[in-house]
Amino acid sequence: MSHHQTKAHAPAPADPATRAARILSDIFAPAVSVFLICVLCGVAGRQHAWSGLGWGILLGTFCAVIPMTAIHIAVRRERLTDRHVTRREQRWWVFLVCVGSVLCAIATTLLLSAPGLLFWILLTMITGLVITGTVTLLGPKVSMHAFCLTSLLVVAATLVSPWWLLALPVLLPVVTFARLKLGHHTLVEVVLGTGLAFLVMFAAQQFLPEIG
Repeated sequence: MSHHQTKAHAPAPADPATRAARILSDIFAPAVSVFLICVLCGVAGRQHAWSGLGWGILLGTFCAVIPMTAIHIAVRRERLTDRHVTRREQRWWVFLVCVGSVLCAIATTLLLSAPGLLFWILLTMITGLVITGTVTLLGPKVSMHAFCLTSLLVVAATLVSPWWLLALPVLLPVVTFARLKLGHHTLVEVVLGTGLAFLVMFAAQQFLPEIG
């Protein structure tokens, strides 16, 4: 094979917009948002910040690190096509892993008498996983990037300051650009992820325990 032929078969480098979309998709990955939610609830749920941080990291390990590690292992073994699990038919397995990890986190909070806020956010996560998983497997493929980012900002607005909601119209278009540019989602799927997050978080706030 000639040098010209070899060069013709080499993959074309991604354009700057595509590279930016990939970086943004990683920065705003669901696992990142979920881990931050756990840390935020851990700190807010304890009077001593360092103790709360420890709780947040522990639950973040269950709810974000373990599922993401499982996904990376599955990708390396070619059981999943990519770490963002863009193929709908592969997502059911990921949803089961996430549900299992969150259930283990719930068992841990019960055994160690964790603050009620942590138990509340874990139940909220289970509810979100069941809803988004069901919709994804039976209908449109819900954007988990949009769902988790929206949930993070709503939690921050609830526990820290309502001003955090102002970050949504800034960050959501960024995530939308990234997911659409890569062809991983349609606009409807991103909007659906945001809408379901608001729905789940609104319902969850009706059961929000006292903080402290």
